[in-house]
Amino acid sequence: MKNKILLVDDKGEFRTLVKIFLSEKYEVETAEDGLQALKMLQSGYSPNLIVSDLMMPHIDGKTLLGQLNVSAIFNKIPIIILSSIDKSTERIELLKSGAKDFMVKPFNPVELEVRIGMILRN
Repeated sequence: MKNKILLVDDKGEFRTLVKIFLSEKYEVETAEDGLQALKMLQSGYSPNLIVSDLMMPHIDGKTLLGQLNVSAIFNKIPIIILSSIDKSTERIELLKSGAKDFMVKPFNPVELEVRIGMILRN
């Protein structure tokens, strides 16, 4: 049985490309923002890991991370944050807030796959 990944990003083309790439190893569902992701989780979808963009409308990646951390049900789901913002202070803040990893866009999809595999093995 494949591990489940929830990919959260407001860019449709990005979601499609990453989903195609990751679907070889994982069962991938997508959400267009943090609000849709939370609705999916609350309706019973249970991913093994979430990959989320940082900058999105409605609920951004930072807020999504905070919402997951305060939930007794969802706080064990590891989350990787993706962002085009390459500020060390932002990365440090997100990692301290509970993100398991942070990747700067654009990135190599093979590197994302390796990082997902490492987190899921631990």
